[in-house]
Amino acid sequence: MSSTAATDKKPEPVFVQPKPYKVDLEPGKNQPFCDGSHREAGVFKPKKITVDEAKTYFLCGCKYTHNEQGFCDGTHRKEEGIKKYNEFLLKANGKLKSKAEEATKYQEELRAELIKSQRKQKVANVVAGLSVSLIIVGIASKYYNLK
Repeated sequence: MSSTAATDKKPEPVFVQPKPYKVDLEPGKNQPFCDGSHREAGVFKPKKITVDEAKTYFLCGCKYTHNEQGFCDGTHRKEEGIKKYNEFLLKANGKLKSKAEEATKYQEELRAELIKSQRKQKVANVVAGLSVSLIIVGIASKYYNLK
């Protein structure tokens, strides 16, 4: 049985930033930026970076470079990179809109609770006032009945 297009599809990297990382590298040193987060998903492997001389290099920030070692090749300035960046921004914007809608809904719920609490407080104040009035009337009637 053939597999579906979804299972054949190669996983896509997450767009990080639309410009390269400027780093100073030296031969024989460990590669920078590996935080092990690729292990969680288990679909990506880090790219090993080897350099022949100590100098400033530019590593890909958009994650769509065609350079085998991960150096910036300017893809972020080409149509392919700009398209990926726009997709990234649209997705991020959608998440922000969703969070804003959730926050607005929660704010409305809190406002309704506040109004409900204020009404309860007003009722409690009226009841307390009536109670004090009844106590005063009771004390006054007792005082006047004693005379």
